[in-house]
Amino acid sequence: MNVETLVNDVKARTDVVVTRGQEVLEAGFETLKAANAIVVDGVQTLVQTNVAAGKELIELAQASFEKAKADGLKAVAANPAAYLPEGKATVLNAYNESVATVTKTGDQLAKTLKEGYQTISAKLSGTSAEKKAAAKATKKTAARKSTGKARKTTPAAAA
Repeated sequence: MNVETLVNDVKARTDVVVTRGQEVLEAGFETLKAANAIVVDGVQTLVQTNVAAGKELIELAQASFEKAKADGLKAVAANPAAYLPEGKATVLNAYNESVATVTKTGDQLAKTLKEGYQTISAKLSGTSAEKKAAAKATKKTAARKSTGKARKTTPAAAA
């Protein structure tokens, strides 16, 4: 074997590896960018929800304090429960919205990371994600057709 042939072969293989590496880096960067955007949006929504709930709770506490101040110490001592702020609904709404936001953000993040992983693994193997999806769809269609044929032949064989 000629040295020049070996060098050309190594160069060709190296070019393929370098190209795939660059594609993997780009796909990884795009995936991380998308994941970052999802996380930032989720955190901003959580902060806005909880800040709004906190402001509302402060307003309710101030109103309760003003009411107690206006009615006097004897009235507060006689019925202290009447002067507690009504913040239960606010806290529960903030909690429910927070749970919904975290769940939605987690689902979006998982989906984005899964797609990114599939893209990166496809680029590493040298195939595109679209080709893999098309191959999967073809396999599913073939499996459905063969299952249908098997069902059709079973009653005929039993008769």
